[in-house]
Amino acid sequence: MIIAAILLILGIVYVGWRYPALRRTWYWPPRRGLVVLMYHHVALLTNPADEQYPFTVSPELFEKHLLFLKQKGYTTISEADILRARQLGTSPIQKPVLLTFDDGHADNYTNLFPLLKKYQVPALIFLITDQIGTPGYLTPEQIQEMQQSGLVRFGSHTCSHRRLRSLSNQEIEQEVQESKKILEEKLGTSVSSFCYPFGAGGFDKRVRPLVLKAGYVLDFSTKKGINPWPWKGKSALLRAFPRGGESLWEYHLQLTRGRSRL
Repeated sequence: MIIAAILLILGIVYVGWRYPALRRTWYWPPRRGLVVLMYHHVALLTNPADEQYPFTVSPELFEKHLLFLKQKGYTTISEADILRARQLGTSPIQKPVLLTFDDGHADNYTNLFPLLKKYQVPALIFLITDQIGTPGYLTPEQIQEMQQSGLVRFGSHTCSHRRLRSLSNQEIEQEVQESKKILEEKLGTSVSSFCYPFGAGGFDKRVRPLVLKAGYVLDFSTKKGINPWPWKGKSALLRAFPRGGESLWEYHLQLTRGRSRL
């Protein structure tokens, strides 16, 4: 029995290596609910060996994503739509999709923002407050312009983008509370959303209560999946991760399975 099990496992590994398409999630049953898409850069990057390649979607591909959403009957929603649906416990919105962008890179203004305005699509951008105005990141003036458009809302991605679960409680509170205070002062409005740095391992049962205690209502992880709709806040929001270089077929898998690959 043990030998048979080992051979079966080795066979599965070999087939997955030999036929990459089988590592995709096309055979998973599709799910309905709130899809939160996680992006970072919207820019031109053609070298797959570049560290940022998986995190970079070209403007051309991102525009195709927006058109695909419209063609397939998805509704791009705002942060306010999630808060409203949670408060009421219901929503008339069918097939909701929220676009989120981590870190606040400068290309979010130069490449993303024109497309949001062209198609009148809302988005939520998470800012690292220590990076605002530094080379490669959004400036205060750009942030103000994007917010004033009514299409873009901003959330916190901490002050310094450190892994919260590696910090003391006091340091965590500093990161989440101070970033919220800074953003609210810059934006002149309340900040309801928080995004955990460093992927699925960026938070734990100790960290999340401190984030919610700081006054955030929505907290976003990088754990992959599709959320219940309306979202009830029992756990951090799951997000799907469209990678640079993926096809529209893989984008369809992100929208219907919460991920495109195993």
